[in-house]
Amino acid sequence: MFKSANFDKLLDRATSLTNLEPDWNAILQICDTIRQNDVQPKYAVNAIKKKLYATNPNVELLALQVLESCVKNCGTAFHVEVTSKAFMEELRDIVKMSSDTKVRDEVLKLIQVWAHAFRNDPTHRAVADTVNLMKIEGYKFPVLKESDAMFAADSAPDWADGECCNRCRTQFSLVQRKHHCRNCGQIFCQKCSAKISTIP
Repeated sequence: MFKSANFDKLLDRATSLTNLEPDWNAILQICDTIRQNDVQPKYAVNAIKKKLYATNPNVELLALQVLESCVKNCGTAFHVEVTSKAFMEELRDIVKMSSDTKVRDEVLKLIQVWAHAFRNDPTHRAVADTVNLMKIEGYKFPVLKESDAMFAADSAPDWADGECCNRCRTQFSLVQRKHHCRNCGQIFCQKCSAKISTIP
């Protein structure tokens, strides 16, 4: 219960009306919470889905940013929830109902990117089916940028656990915290993980 409440607070922070740009700190904490199984992917997707039905387009766009980041960082269990036929129907409904062009375009972009990323995996067939159906219905998808679809669609690496940094062997403590690499899954100390880059 506490962990889901923490997730909800992070999601509220990431999709706040007052955010002028994405709150990457909150978004990455959301990804970490899902990756560490503090909340189930189904719960996370349902919570994000509620934000997608907000009346404010800015909140919807921020929720789409959270969703995109989770797909790129949270692995197979999250992919299964997002690429389900039911969730694809939800996204299709958002495109039909939304009066905001930016929201519609962003949803269309994400569906198309996921269809491309998961094109070789029959488990996620509902995404490609949704794209094809929406094309038949007359929706115009934006030009696909290969760079948007460049993420490991199969699964994110499993997170390693240990008592010391994988690089310098510094022992972890209350002061010296663990930092997981989102690329390899290994753990590092603050000093060894000081060179960071934002993961969309």
